[in-house]
Amino acid sequence: MYEWAISANDIYRRFGSLEVLKGVSIKVAKGKMVAIVGKSGSGKSTLLHILGTLDSPDGGDVAICGIPVNGLSPKKLAALRSQYLGFVFQFHHLLPEFTALENIAMPALITGMKKKDAFKRAHELLGYLSLENRSTHKPNQLSGGEQQRVAIGRALMNEPDIILADEPSGNLDTETSIQVHNLLRKITTDMGKSLVIVTHNADLAALSDTIYEMKDGVLVAEKNQSVISG
Repeated sequence: MYEWAISANDIYRRFGSLEVLKGVSIKVAKGKMVAIVGKSGSGKSTLLHILGTLDSPDGGDVAICGIPVNGLSPKKLAALRSQYLGFVFQFHHLLPEFTALENIAMPALITGMKKKDAFKRAHELLGYLSLENRSTHKPNQLSGGEQQRVAIGRALMNEPDIILADEPSGNLDTETSIQVHNLLRKITTDMGKSLVIVTHNADLAALSDTIYEMKDGVLVAEKNQSVISG
């Protein structure tokens, strides 16, 4: 068994002459919700992409659920992402020609799960997300909040240990944002998932177990807090 859901040590990342990450180290415990806050351009999204193996650091080490990722082939990285990681972005990136049910089931279908089994799990997730009556609707028939909940369901489909979210409510109105925030917190509480969320939203950050502040490519503050679950 692994000790940390994510462990990153002394991460550096440069784009041309611009040094975006300057020796960042962060650990995420199993079943905890972590928020990374900071101004635009501080390096938050770059760090999240490296933690999610969508980008590679120029220096430093990353381990996902105890598995070192440095040097893994693209094929092995893809397999690791499929097994251990789920992603939620500001823009949901749902496939417009497919229904809510099909969009949620897609990650499992891609990995070879039987359609019957994938649709059964997708139906269960629709119920958890309070979207049972929207299963046959396509993305353009759903509200922004419903689309983002479908995207969260898709991230949960393969039962990953970790969910990584980049500004998950950045494109939503205040009331809908609150619903998405509470859902993300509920996922940690109900399912024991580890969540890492990059956000400008102070209310969402306040729901997390730990808040990290990033400034100019460095984590400058860490705030641990008790969260009332329910």
